[in-house]
Amino acid sequence: MGYMLNMCTVVASSTAVSDAPGARRLGHASIGMSVAGIVISIVVAIILGVLLARTVEDAASSSCNYRTPIGTCYRYRKYVGSIGYRNCSGVIYNGYCYYEY
Repeated sequence: MGYMLNMCTVVASSTAVSDAPGARRLGHASIGMSVAGIVISIVVAIILGVLLARTVEDAASSSCNYRTPIGTCYRYRKYVGSIGYRNCSGVIYNGYCYYEY
């Protein structure tokens, strides 16, 4: 029984060594697939980063409390009257100062 086990080991070892070109091809394929996996992971990470940034930006811009008559969105509004434009650091429509702070 011990002789048979040693003979199988020798046959398996010699087979693996005798197929060096096949092993080299498998090694190159393995390296190529690893590089492709890394590149794909980087591309997916960039795409997810862009999508996440857009989602956060959309969420921030959705906090629209006041709209001007032309539809522009602002967070704050205060009445300044017809002569209070000097105290407005934003945009004035119909006596109201619209601003973002």
